[in-house]
Amino acid sequence: MYLRQSNKWNEWLLQEGVEDIGLPPEVAHYLRQQNNTHGPVTNKQLTWIGNLIKAVKSRNFYGPGIHQSIVEDIVGRGVWPDTPEGEEAWANAVGFFNDWYTDHSGHRGLPGIADIKALKKTARRMLKKLSAPGPVIKQLDSYLDYRMMQAARSLQAYYAPIMQLLAEDPAFYDELRAEIGTGTSAPEPHRELRIASTIAKDELASPMKKEDQVIHTFDNGYFWYDIQSHACDFEGKKMGHCGRGDHGQLYSLRSGEKRREIKPMITLEMDEDRTVYQIKGKANQAPKQDLWPYIDWFIENADVQRITEEGMHSSDAAGFAEMMEYLKQKHPKVKFEDSWVDEATELLEQFAPTMENDSQTTQEVDWPSLGDEPVNFLVRHQAFWPVKDIIVDEDTNRLRWEIRQDAQSIADDTLYPNPRIRTVDVFARGVQDSEAAMLRIEMVWEDNFEPTDTEDEEDVKQELGRLTEFLDEMQDVSGYLVSTQAAPEEAEFDYNEFHERVQKRLEEYGVYRDIAGEIDAEKERDREDQLDLPLRQSAGEMDYDYGLSESRIIQRWSKIIK
Repeated sequence: MYLRQSNKWNEWLLQEGVEDIGLPPEVAHYLRQQNNTHGPVTNKQLTWIGNLIKAVKSRNFYGPGIHQSIVEDIVGRGVWPDTPEGEEAWANAVGFFNDWYTDHSGHRGLPGIADIKALKKTARRMLKKLSAPGPVIKQLDSYLDYRMMQAARSLQAYYAPIMQLLAEDPAFYDELRAEIGTGTSAPEPHRELRIASTIAKDELASPMKKEDQVIHTFDNGYFWYDIQSHACDFEGKKMGHCGRGDHGQLYSLRSGEKRREIKPMITLEMDEDRTVYQIKGKANQAPKQDLWPYIDWFIENADVQRITEEGMHSSDAAGFAEMMEYLKQKHPKVKFEDSWVDEATELLEQFAPTMENDSQTTQEVDWPSLGDEPVNFLVRHQAFWPVKDIIVDEDTNRLRWEIRQDAQSIADDTLYPNPRIRTVDVFARGVQDSEAAMLRIEMVWEDNFEPTDTEDEEDVKQELGRLTEFLDEMQDVSGYLVSTQAAPEEAEFDYNEFHERVQKRLEEYGVYRDIAGEIDAEKERDREDQLDLPLRQSAGEMDYDYGLSESRIIQRWSKIIK
């Protein structure tokens, strides 16, 4: 029993301690040690926890293996005299433990720590009555003490959270006891420890609202809360994000008073220099519009100097863009570090409308945005050459591969900046041109731009410079491709030479169709018809020559595609 002082001066009252509730002394001492580790809680609260432990029933406290060890090893036949009296004493001892095990193996109830303590007392009396050897009694006492300690240790996962909670929030003691239930709705006593532990774990997962960490409370009960850490598992779990900041401390807009009523709505990250890096709603989305005034208050009253939120790790680019535009208007003195998105967009808006294009030359742009920062710019050009109809029906994989390699090499020699030859395709007559089958080479000038760190001004500046230089080059390239005039010699962009050298390769492969030559030949035939020359070949001879020419093309083409 412990003495405690009452409200009356010099009046002392007796108070029950964990040692006085029927637990073995070793277990009571162990619980006080655990209280030092996981608590401390008050003596009253520790005594209550001890009673919860005492009420627990479990077959694990005295299972088949334990019973077997006692009847076979501790009080087995070998420890008794080899006499009829020893035989009888052994049988009585085993019968005693068998009966006890039957009564506590589940049919008539399960054992608790107090039951094992009682077993130790009655078994000692029984063994002394049977004149058991002294070492047997000592061994049994030691073994049952060990089992009671093991039983207490096995419950640590249940009582440790209760100690942690009451040490952190002693006032929750009455609420915890009330929530377990009373009267007819109360659970069976042996279940109360597990129920209290579940409540404690749930409560611990919802940290208590500490008034000294409340920055400001609004009229509707919402409050800004200083988490005082760069990471918070509770915030991450409730908000559906990582709950961590890479640069500063976390702040949270919350509602609710009691632990399990606390509801975060915005997670904000700010460092000592008053730079805000993140303003995230649930699941990394932009905070809802009706919460923006609370962000206003924080920016104004926390003396925020800079905001770098760009919607990273979010799919809500539009929401962040809208919120940031609102904040820029509300806080013109605050520096917003979205210079990459803004300045890259400004560059693209400056260059993109001035790019020359036609049916064969186009541009494609992937614009940057909050949450999706990369810039991709591409100039696409398609060049065509007429080819003989005979190759369209053949397997053109080999031809297209050969021409692609040749075209890339020729482009590297004649076109600067060098394009990448993306595809080579063959089309039947009437698809791309009504007069001839066509071979098309598609070439692209393409690059991607994104700073490694958008918060590094020098990194952003370098990437903007690279983007500017590329757009300037693409403006020239587009102009050269669309113009009917050749590029100046100093430009090192000789499109005519590129086209002629590709044509020459097609001629070497025997697949190029010289439409201009065919037109000239047709005109020559028309002129001969008009002159009606007698030496003109017969129709049969002409058909023979045409067939011979086609045969030679097929032979040459067959060698290419092998």
